[in-house]
Parts: sequence; C-alpha cells; structure tokens
Amino acid sequence: MNALFHRATTRPDGTAFIYDEVVWTYHDLLTGAERLSRAFLARGVRQGDRVVLHMPNTPEMAVALYACFRVGAIACPTNLRFKTAELREIFRRLHPALYLGEEQLYSHVEPIEPEILAAEKRFVTGPSGAYKGARPWSALFVDSVGDRPMPLEPDKDAPAVLLTTSGTTGRPKFVTHTPATLSAIAEAYAHIDFDAAQIVLNACPMVHGMGLFAFLASVNLGAAMVLVERFDPDAVLDRIELHGCTRMLGLPFMYDALLERQRKRPQRVSSLRHCTCGGMCVPSSYRSTSRRPSVRRCAISGARPRWSARSVLAYNLGLSLGLRRAPGFVSWTTKAGMCREARSVSSLFVVPT
Repeated sequence: MNALFHRATTRPDGTAFIYDEVVWTYHDLLTGAERLSRAFLARGVRQGDRVVLHMPNTPEMAVALYACFRVGAIACPTNLRFKTAELREIFRRLHPALYLGEEQLYSHVEPIEPEILAAEKRFVTGPSGAYKGARPWSALFVDSVGDRPMPLEPDKDAPAVLLTTSGTTGRPKFVTHTPATLSAIAEAYAHIDFDAAQIVLNACPMVHGMGLFAFLASVNLGAAMVLVERFDPDAVLDRIELHGCTRMLGLPFMYDALLERQRKRPQRVSSLRHCTCGGMCVPSSYRSTSRRPSVRRCAISGARPRWSARSVLAYNLGLSLGLRRAPGFVSWTTKAGMCREARSVSSLFVVPT
C-alpha cells in the first residue's frame, strides 16, 4: 500500500494501468481504493477478515486488492476455473466477510447456500445485472461514510493475501502472503529490468501468483501495465502494437497461441523486448513448436532442464516477432518470492538496433 501512496504523491498523473484503452493514473487507483476501503468498513469488514475476489483482470479487481490492503483485510483471489462444488468448499473454509465477483463467473456461485455465503455479502460487477441472490457493485457504496477513521497499517508479517492452489493433485490449498513477502517479490522484479521505462502487458489472471505479483511490481517500480481481461491472442497482439508494450508476461499455452496468430496475421510488435514465461508445466504437445522448420530452437544456458520447454516457447515467440536474444541471463522470482542468481527459466529479448 505504501508503494501506491508513494506513486500517487510523486507521480499522480502517471499511468498505473490501461484497461480497454482507458488510462488509470496512480491518483485514480488510490482514489478508487480509498473509496472502496470505506465501503468495506461500512459493511463491517475489519483487519483479518477474508474478502473473496472472483474477477478477471479488470479495474475493479485492481481497486479491490488495494482496498483490502488499506483496511488490513485478507484478499482471497479465487481461481476463475473453479466450479460450484470447488467454490463451495473454498468458501466454507474461508468464511468470507464479502464476495466480490463478476457476472460471467457468478453462475457458479449462485447455487451456494446462504449459510456458507449470505446474500448480503455478495456483490457482482457487470453491465447486464443478470444474476440472482447478489447485489450490484454500486450497492457497495450505499451508506458508506467518508469521514470514518481508517485502521492502522497492518503488521508487515500479518496475512495479506490467500492464494489457492489449482487442486490438480488433491484438495486446493491456501498459500499465505504477507506485506513483507509481497514487497520482497515486487522488489525482486527490479532484477529483470522491470522499471518505469517499461510498458507491461499482463495476460495472466491476477487471481494467480504470476499475474498478481507482476501487477503489484508494476506499481512498486512505476511501470505502466496494460491489463487484458481474458486472454485472446488477437487482442494481445493488437494491444502490444497499439500501446508499444515492451514486456509481456504469459503462460506456455498463451505463447503457443500467439505464435500461431502471428504467423497467420502478423502484427507490428517490434516494441516488445522481454517475454517472460512460467506458471505451469508445459504439455509435451507444445514442444513440437520448437521443432518447426520456420522457427529456430535455442539453448538456454543456466536453465534447469525441466524448464527448458518454457524458455523455448518464449524464445520462439521472440524470434517470430523479429527479436534477438540479449546476452547474459535474467533473474527469476520463485513462488516463494526469493530471487535466484542470474539463472532464468525465462528468456530476454531486445529489438535489433
């Protein structure tokens, strides 16, 4: 939260993120977070309460994260692929003080019993209002008091975020992050040239670690971010061209799809200099990409063998976009938030001069 205060004070008109071609400044983000945090207090949310965030990459998601940080509530970004049975179990364990969702996802939440998630705790964003048993996003701000005193800053080691694992090997588990660990992760991004000169495209959902950490790092380090609500290869390539994005974060399947679309419908994306890939294991079918005659294969020095397929996918995308590999290595931030030495599972590209 301190990073956002700093940016809003020193660069109030600086770009925090761009969504649907609308620019959100640091002042806008802070103002939105302050307003929502007061709505939280009016709804009885206190430090340590859990707030479920069940939304794609939207301004509401960004604002809600910082509103949770502001009042000391625990943000609980929830997997967008979970169905009703999985969500019911998650909510049963969380005992959320509020549920903030999006109308396209709410159909999986609607059948959940009010004993687990009361109707008055459900708030949904979306234009159609086609959801039952929940209230519209605007209702959050009814009766919120502007002069209500804000709580003290939470302890740096208090829980701030609960991320859920995918549950592919069993019952989904919670991974706890504190303000201290989130700050350490954000600061580690500086080791991969993540700075105010960058325009970062984030196609990874912020309900998962990679998308969330990159967003927080962009605020901490002053980099503008282009938010993609839901991954679509054409939309991603269009935004890279439109905004001159210099860095992209993605998952292996995203790079595979981008490679295919760039071959069929080439875009002017020479601004892109860094492609970072990670977050999941690479299916063996994707490895065939690196064997296609039209794409050169690279050897990634220092990368662990089990990560090489990820690096190859990112590298192939760079080659298809006319980029070249920069000399040396870049750092990699692990899920634990520790910055390894100059050994990377990602690939770094620069535009030829």
